[in-house]
Amino acid sequence: YLVELNQSAVFTNFLGLKNKLDSIPPGFDIIIDFSALKVIDHSVLENLHHFKHDYELQGGTVSYRGLELLKPVSSHEFAARVR
Repeated sequence: YLVELNQSAVFTNFLGLKNKLDSIPPGFDIIIDFSALKVIDHSVLENLHHFKHDYELQGGTVSYRGLELLKPVSSHEFAARVR
């Protein structure tokens, strides 16, 4: 599964993303592509971290693409990132 994020990923639009991720059956390879994002906030990054952990416990894999294109606004692991 390829999940492409674009424009912004912030707490106000995370519910739609969460619903899409939760609809993916266990055991698949998921790529979350950040390449088209301009901003991602800390709450989305933290929630994606939890999703990745939980999904991989069910036998699937989750990898990220393009996150390195966004610059963290602080040194915290889940700091907001901007282009």
